[in-house]
Amino acid sequence: MKEKTFTIIDGYGFLFRAYYVLPHLITTAGMPIGGVYGFLNMVLKYIAHSDYLTIALDAGKKNFRHNLYPEYKANRVTPPEDLIPQFTILREAVEAFNLSYEEIEGYEADDIIATLAAKYANHQDFKVVVVSSDKDLFQLLNHNILIFDPIKNIYIDEKQIVEKFGVNSHKLLDLFSLTGDASDNIPGVSGIGPKTAAKLLDEFDSLNNIIENIDDIEQTRIRNILTEHKEKALISRELLSLCEKVDLQHDIAKYEVHSPNMEKLLSFLKKYEFNSLIGKMEKLFFYNGSSREKKTEYSSEELEKFLERCRYEGKIAIHYHLENNVLSLSYSESNIFYIEQDSIQNALVVINLTLLSNGVLKIIHNIKEMRKIFPAVEKMLDSVDDLMIMSYSLDTGKHDHSIPNIVAHNLSENAEIFSAKTLIAIHEKLKQRLFQEKLFTIYERFDKPLMKVIFDMEKNGILLDIQKLQELSDKFQQVIAVLEDEIYNLAEERFNIASPKQLSDILFNKMGLSKKKKSKSGSYSTNYEVLEALEEEGVEIAGKILSWRHLSKLKGTYTDALIKQVDPIDGRIHTNFSTTATATGRLSSSNPNLQNIPIRSEEGNLIRQAFIAPKGYKIISADYSQIELRLLAHVANVAAFKEAFANGQDIHDITARQVFGVQEIDEQLRRKAKSINFGIIYGISPFGLAKRLGITIAEAAEYINYYFSCYPEIKDYMEKAVSIARLHGYVETLFGRRCFVRDINNTIPYVRQFAERAAI
Repeated sequence: MKEKTFTIIDGYGFLFRAYYVLPHLITTAGMPIGGVYGFLNMVLKYIAHSDYLTIALDAGKKNFRHNLYPEYKANRVTPPEDLIPQFTILREAVEAFNLSYEEIEGYEADDIIATLAAKYANHQDFKVVVVSSDKDLFQLLNHNILIFDPIKNIYIDEKQIVEKFGVNSHKLLDLFSLTGDASDNIPGVSGIGPKTAAKLLDEFDSLNNIIENIDDIEQTRIRNILTEHKEKALISRELLSLCEKVDLQHDIAKYEVHSPNMEKLLSFLKKYEFNSLIGKMEKLFFYNGSSREKKTEYSSEELEKFLERCRYEGKIAIHYHLENNVLSLSYSESNIFYIEQDSIQNALVVINLTLLSNGVLKIIHNIKEMRKIFPAVEKMLDSVDDLMIMSYSLDTGKHDHSIPNIVAHNLSENAEIFSAKTLIAIHEKLKQRLFQEKLFTIYERFDKPLMKVIFDMEKNGILLDIQKLQELSDKFQQVIAVLEDEIYNLAEERFNIASPKQLSDILFNKMGLSKKKKSKSGSYSTNYEVLEALEEEGVEIAGKILSWRHLSKLKGTYTDALIKQVDPIDGRIHTNFSTTATATGRLSSSNPNLQNIPIRSEEGNLIRQAFIAPKGYKIISADYSQIELRLLAHVANVAAFKEAFANGQDIHDITARQVFGVQEIDEQLRRKAKSINFGIIYGISPFGLAKRLGITIAEAAEYINYYFSCYPEIKDYMEKAVSIARLHGYVETLFGRRCFVRDINNTIPYVRQFAERAAI
């Protein structure tokens, strides 16, 4: 019998980590959801790999440990105000996903985890996996109970326990009893640290043996401390011991993983605006609201009869469910044809004849992915409607354009999600909306024809000089090695330069450099700004670390990575261009991102030189000149800008004269004027402009005010754009594309201000 996996998740461990690491998201109604959003993203990783799963939660009240030691966790502060309502949303989320959770008054989540792990660990058909980064749970580790650390993304084994704590897992309880735990106000024995505790346990094996043989401890100080405070060690052990006898009134069936009720789940996700999670549901749950007979083989006559009807109707919807390897075809909301895994290859030959007919409209979601199933798709682009692109034309920037998301925003909650007849229903709705909202031209004139261009661009790719890249990579490595030696010499020891924590310790503790600011982890920050400031103060090691980081990134992200992504057949890189990923209609590039090849450094330009043209050809670089300012001159009707551009004048030179009140403009003043021009039209604050120009905030505010007095049309346009976005939730481009602006009415100032800049 196949071993089944029972996953037990430390629920609040996930929630608190998500809350403190991720942005503080809120719904349009002002409900905080960031912690739950992160929690769900983490939990979803384990559903597909678990037969049984439960989430252990604290009941939020005092437990038996408080009776033993009233000061237990007395130092804990009240959770942040915007986290408190998320405890309830978390439980609602777990229920919506049809998962189970356990919380028992008088006990902690750790006790529930220990009880479940102990109960099922010795069951011959089960593999128990505890998912937590809490060191207190590491004491559960044995050959029947696995511990998975979600932060490090690794299984914890005995070797790692010994390396970190100096003892095996079965001695962790005694180790922690000696050292205590300040976060939970567990006293331990003051004066005994982890190394001393590990040494004592290595010599005496257990806490009981240590106490029974106190007189045999060689170090007088340690012997005296333990003699005086052994009771604290014993009470600490009681507090740290995990109870494996929690009364859980359920058998294993409660924890079995089942698909959720999709109507209930979608309702929950829409309620809290978890739009990106809607798009992930297809990968997890194959759902079909109506019953159907599953077949593994079809006669060609049966399939041909269905395709003949598709040709008669003039349309065919095609949906391929990757996870379940099921192909479905449809021509109406009430007719569907399923083809299971074993029959797909044979069916493709017959289906292709229909697909190649220009008289039949092909309704598809994500034609680029469908190309993997039907390579001939490139020959039928004129007769294809891609629902992903149609949705993007309608709701640019509003949500992602996966099938579940499109269904959630366009069809009723009880609509089926993962089948071809759903595509028929979506198509009718989207087509209707395109006409009603006067966006059909955007789809037909811009977004749909663009696919042909994208297909050709991706297919052709771009040629790369692999030898040049390899030479660059080798050169970077040589310089990196020299920099490392110089950094180690200046620090007077070797350490992991890539570790912010170790680097912080070296710079600010060992070397005693001036501290700037703390990071989220509590250690002093070593980010670019901090190191740059130290370099300006004359700290040699800071400049070398910046150079090391720069070259390491170029090597890892570009020279090495690009070589690996070259197609061995044609020597070209074939990136993926997305037409539906941005809120403005522009393209984005990924795998690799060819829009982000560095340019502002000598090394970056060397990398760019590795992109070459075939023999007999040249690469042409084209760029608009000050396109944003030219567009602004038109849409805001800025008379001074329009006149300057019409006469071929330098717009930054003109702005410099206006703002600084001088006629002779040097390069430094022109650069400042350029920063003002581009900064202000994107809504830069006085603080941001001050930082960019190296001036005071008051001076920056004065520049901005004077700029608007010189060009009042710009301020009027910006205020109008924000007002329109607040009223409608979107702004429109010159061609009428609606760009939805999330968070434009957000109650959190910095979130709302970011949205206002996006609207402009």
